[in-house]
Amino acid sequence: MSSIWITGGKGFIGRHLAQFVAGNSQTVHGLGHGAWVEDEFSACGFKSWLNAEIDFASLSHLAASSGLPDIIFHLAGGSAVGPSIQNPYEDFQRTVETTARLLEWVRQHSHQTRVIGASSAAVYGSGFSTPIPENTHAMPFSPYGFHKAMLEKLFDSYRETYGLKLGIVRLYSIYGPGLEKQLLWDICQKLEKSANGEILLHGTGQELRDWLHIKDTCSLLWKVATLPDLPQVINGGTGKSTSIFDIAHLVSDAWGEKHKVVFNGIGRKGDPASLVADTTLSQQLGYTPSINIQDGIKGVVHWYRERSR
Repeated sequence: MSSIWITGGKGFIGRHLAQFVAGNSQTVHGLGHGAWVEDEFSACGFKSWLNAEIDFASLSHLAASSGLPDIIFHLAGGSAVGPSIQNPYEDFQRTVETTARLLEWVRQHSHQTRVIGASSAAVYGSGFSTPIPENTHAMPFSPYGFHKAMLEKLFDSYRETYGLKLGIVRLYSIYGPGLEKQLLWDICQKLEKSANGEILLHGTGQELRDWLHIKDTCSLLWKVATLPDLPQVINGGTGKSTSIFDIAHLVSDAWGEKHKVVFNGIGRKGDPASLVADTTLSQQLGYTPSINIQDGIKGVVHWYRERSR
């Protein structure tokens, strides 16, 4: 049995990953922002939870109580483009400074620990019309994307200079039950509040995204962490594109009431027309997502409607 730490463990991915890893008979400890009573964090698979900044003091405190970790999943950091534009320095602190402190602590105190960092397809930027391979030159356009690129550079630096065991997973559009923000949540809220059988969304509806269910996300993160040789970077997507138009109608159909979906034609500055993963590398490593978008969205809508009752 291994000792697994998850930073940012109270977030959407962290909570699901803890359950997944604990289900694989591993001991999971979490740290990050947010008070959590034992019944709540243990229900998510955590043996312990430390509500603290990710710094030398908190990391050393966790090591003293639970022992040095075999694997750290570093999920702490900024979570989306919008908030990073509103508060860029806060996003920098959450993503870049946190990563620097974590890697320096690992270098000094736990050199054999494997660290898997969660990056984002936002590092690629825009201007793509085909699936994006990992060796594509990063051209981010938002503070969120720039800061994730900085996270990756820190991983490169500590790997090459100090020989640490580090890997990056660039996540695409992660979704699933329990995510109370972003597109599917927004659509469900609009459907719930619609008084005239119509909902209005931003953009053209033709924007293409690669949607990876949270269960498949956890499976990929765990697979990468336990490979004999860590890949420096790997795309976390399905390789399949789905337009926002189709996503909106899948959600509407799963909702079970007829709604007209209207797009205002106004996109966010720099928003990519297409952001889809080239999954050649993950396929070579034996990874295949298991949940199709239709079933995944039905699950999200069911969760949303149940929680609203």
